[in-house]
Amino acid sequence: MSKGTVLVIDDEPQIQKMLGIILTHAGYEAVHTQNGQEGLGAVVYKKPQAVLLDMGLPDMEGLEVLRRIREFSDVAVIIVSVRGQEEIKVKALESGADDYVTKPFSASELTARLAAVLRRKTTSGIVDQVFDNAGLRVEFNTRRVWLCGQALKLTSIEYGLLSALIKNAGRILTVRQILREVWATENEEKANSVRVYLNHLRQKIEDSPSTPRRIINEPGIGYRFNLL
Repeated sequence: MSKGTVLVIDDEPQIQKMLGIILTHAGYEAVHTQNGQEGLGAVVYKKPQAVLLDMGLPDMEGLEVLRRIREFSDVAVIIVSVRGQEEIKVKALESGADDYVTKPFSASELTARLAAVLRRKTTSGIVDQVFDNAGLRVEFNTRRVWLCGQALKLTSIEYGLLSALIKNAGRILTVRQILREVWATENEEKANSVRVYLNHLRQKIEDSPSTPRRIINEPGIGYRFNLL
């Protein structure tokens, strides 16, 4: 049984073929388009579960395609591009991408990222009330947090960080997005505060804070919450 349809928007035949093989092997149905305009139409008519979007398309930039998708759809979008500069990744994530994979990549990396993004989309409604994963439990209505049955005392900032990360589990949040959601500012002079408070939070929820498994740093970009 198919896990769903994944739309590939990429004009390179070799990449299309490779992604088609990877997706089919992983249990997805792959649909291909070669430019942004065709891709936008396919999002409307094919209704894919996810989109793998290249940044360099013959008719428009990938970021423009992404922005136009976000005008009418919350479909999972993963950028798959040779452009690996941090500022481009940040711009894509802040424009609504769910993840960013840099070419070249392994099949296992891509399918793991895809599964994580789809899992987040599927469970987002559940997370509205209660989150329970590998011993970490958060009740959002009461703002109470437990780890392996033991109640945790979190500051308001620590709880805000944890809540924001969990509600976007599997997705990279840029430092600016975290500042906006938790501190209600985009002043990047406060970026060091994000690092400091996340370190405090790791001390409370990670088995080994020096080698965290839940809150993962994406250097130069932001942070990702991993489901265990």
